[in-house]
Amino acid sequence: MLAMDDVPKVVSFDEFRLYYDSTERVTDRRLETNRWNYSTSVAILLAIAAIVRWGVTSAEFRWVSVGAVVFLSLMAILFCQLWLAQIRDFKRLNDAKFEVLNRMAPLLDFDTDHPGRVQSYCPFQREWDRLKDEGAVDRVRKINVIALKSSHMEQFIPRAFQLVFAAAVAALIVILLIPPSLPTFAPTKAVPNQG
Repeated sequence: MLAMDDVPKVVSFDEFRLYYDSTERVTDRRLETNRWNYSTSVAILLAIAAIVRWGVTSAEFRWVSVGAVVFLSLMAILFCQLWLAQIRDFKRLNDAKFEVLNRMAPLLDFDTDHPGRVQSYCPFQREWDRLKDEGAVDRVRKINVIALKSSHMEQFIPRAFQLVFAAAVAALIVILLIPPSLPTFAPTKAVPNQG
């Protein structure tokens, strides 16, 4: 295993480009995973709505629908927790990859015929330093990486879905525990006495 300090004096630009491309693919995978997880969460919400409608219109299946909604909601909450873990893992992987790229950049040799003639400008490090100077980055405490402030929004969406699914369970519990104040039967029309 190579130590992070065990680096060559010169790094091939092709190797750098290959590694950069793999870093971009990780970002693309993360975005695609987020789209998939979002679609799955919306589908679960639609399924819960359909089950609730089915349970309301069909008295003999009311308890089955309550159980199904509770089960689906609890599974969806766990699914959102998995989604958050995926986001953390992808961010850690990207953070490590960009750290390696930043360490490689000063060692790049663009002109193999004349080594040392052309040096890297270290654009990733300069960009990151500029973002830090402008206050556009934050340390994400839970996963111990530094990321753009807007990346907190990425974690907001699964948390919002968790709240919606938890609210569905809480609403069912409240509905089941509070006795109905409205009549459970249709009122009959009173016929005036014609006597």
